[in-house]
Amino acid sequence: MFAQTVKDIIEDNKNNGRVINQKDLAEILGMTKQSFSNKMQRDTFTVADVVKIADYLGMQLILKGENDYIIK
Repeated sequence: MFAQTVKDIIEDNKNNGRVINQKDLAEILGMTKQSFSNKMQRDTFTVADVVKIADYLGMQLILKGENDYIIK
């Protein structure tokens, strides 16, 4: 589920002139590009992974439901 979001973010940033690739994201997660690629294929991101990626990209996580929560 989150792997597709990562792909979309990479593509959106590419269209806006900012190059972000899997190698960059692997480095911020402290893993090799191959390990990150495996994580993408298996879609096995942890909450900690998502928070680190969002922080690196200057994004906020929003939990949607009856009440909305923003994770900063």
